[in-house]
Amino acid sequence: MTDSQYLLQTIQSLLNAPKSGEHDPYRPIWHFSPRVGLLNDPNGLSFFNGEYHLFYQWNPLKCEHGAKAWGLATSKDLIHWQHKPLALAPTEDYELSGCYSGSAFEVDGKLELFYTGNLKYQEGGRTAYQCRAQLDEKGVVTKLGPVLSLPEGYSGHVRDPKVWKHCDYYYMVLGAEDLQKRGVVILYRSTDLLQWEKCGDIYGTDINGKQDDNFMLECPDLFALDGHDVMITCPKTWIDVDDKATETFDVEVTLGELDYDQAIYNTTSSRLMDHGFDFYAPQTFEDDKGRRILFGWMGKPDEFEPYQPTIEYGWIHQMTCPRRLTILNGELLQQPVEELTTMRRNPLSGMCLSTSLIGLSAELLLQDIDGANVSLELSDDLSLLVTPSAVTTRRKNLKTGLWEEKTWQGKASSLQLMRDHSCVEVFINGGRAVMTSRFFGHAGGREQQCGFRFESDKALSYQHWTLEV
Repeated sequence: MTDSQYLLQTIQSLLNAPKSGEHDPYRPIWHFSPRVGLLNDPNGLSFFNGEYHLFYQWNPLKCEHGAKAWGLATSKDLIHWQHKPLALAPTEDYELSGCYSGSAFEVDGKLELFYTGNLKYQEGGRTAYQCRAQLDEKGVVTKLGPVLSLPEGYSGHVRDPKVWKHCDYYYMVLGAEDLQKRGVVILYRSTDLLQWEKCGDIYGTDINGKQDDNFMLECPDLFALDGHDVMITCPKTWIDVDDKATETFDVEVTLGELDYDQAIYNTTSSRLMDHGFDFYAPQTFEDDKGRRILFGWMGKPDEFEPYQPTIEYGWIHQMTCPRRLTILNGELLQQPVEELTTMRRNPLSGMCLSTSLIGLSAELLLQDIDGANVSLELSDDLSLLVTPSAVTTRRKNLKTGLWEEKTWQGKASSLQLMRDHSCVEVFINGGRAVMTSRFFGHAGGREQQCGFRFESDKALSYQHWTLEV
């Protein structure tokens, strides 16, 4: 298939999309979502030519995984997004099974794009190419082809290049599975972005004393922040759930230091990055203000995807809100970017044991909740329970109808909840922990207009805003 043929199919998909508009009860107002098709990993996050650029994994032809393309949207304020022409289509021999995830950064007035060209063989097996493209100031993308083929000693699962410059070299990390089925992160370097020299496996199973059962580390991100190096990975392993082998979709953040000379990542601390139901494949970038900003995919490629009701409206999945990352006292914090406060309308505050608050796009701040037992309902299929030692998200499984739980263990002193129709992001203790989840039930009370309802065994101080764009 040629680029023009793929583009024509995409246009056809857009023209035939369900005309849902305001009748779509799940479409977010200020979180980014695809007009049609399936969205997953954020790619190529960057500030270029005076605008924020959000590339993303996209199947514009159906609400299923398959040979992914790269979509693109731009924004001047991280709130209002404009869809741009399709950036990368899987039409070349080295990418026919998908233009997989990658990154971007500016060099000499052009945005350099690096991504994985995925190729699956009909007889089984696969290979991967790390590819380069460029976006110019006019928004035209030019593919430059592969710069790395599959290295020896690894399975066909080598992907998701994150590229940056340090001193005299460009560096690239790749997520990989080696031939012993161990998850590792590979480091490469280059002086010209064309020829890449392997430095070594810097992080992963059986490296630098690390022991785990991970068979793959997806979507690695490595960056310097507030005097630390930070590594984000998506470790893949198998766990037993109800006597069934189930693949994990966790995200781990590890603070440490990259020894560029010895090609090793020395870790100091590691923990889960999100404790909700829907957070995967995050990526970060530095903007023109020097901020480290993260977007994550608010979804997971699990067995429950086909049951999401947005498919009836022709789309599935969305991005998280943009989050600013900082480090305080050796701990990574995630907080909504400051721009989101400009959406606040209809301020309301008070102190009470219980209340219901109107607004399906809204923000709620609960403070001084130390030691309280709090029940917080967002819809008939999602609620939060706060105890003196934990915060738990309860959600009804779309496939089975049974209740499931995700829990963060710790003492919560404050909660900031950002709701946008069918999603919520819960920032605990100023962003020291986060819980991200989608939900699709009816909101409680007042014909689905109640966004939050809480009850507590002690009076809580709260602030509430509706959020409008």
